[in-house]
Amino acid sequence: MRLQNSLYHITHVAGGTGTPAYTIKLDGSHAIYQAHFPGEPITPGVCIIQIAKELLEHHLSTPLDIVAVKNAKFLSVISPDTTPEVTYVINKTSTDDATSTIQAQIIVESDSQPLAKISLRCTTQPDGRH
Repeated sequence: MRLQNSLYHITHVAGGTGTPAYTIKLDGSHAIYQAHFPGEPITPGVCIIQIAKELLEHHLSTPLDIVAVKNAKFLSVISPDTTPEVTYVINKTSTDDATSTIQAQIIVESDSQPLAKISLRCTTQPDGRH
């Protein structure tokens, strides 16, 4: 399930091909926040990771499958009430063409304060499905 344009919207992209940074706005009225948690919405960790994957796909212009979450550190709560806009910075990417594997390190931040750090290993989808 894609979360872009439902749970979040991209509001700004900076950094180009070097170190791209995607600023997104969370939609506090999304159904996910009604369940997690009513009255005190918190973005679930799995959604934070899914958003990272979707933004990496956007950056690389190719559909990806997550093979492994090598590391995920959630340093602070991400809530649409207190942090409605966050920035995903794609710090490092490496590609192994032989295995179609991409590794990425992504930091989620607000006002330059890290909220989460994620290391993903993904594969490209050979059939181009999204």
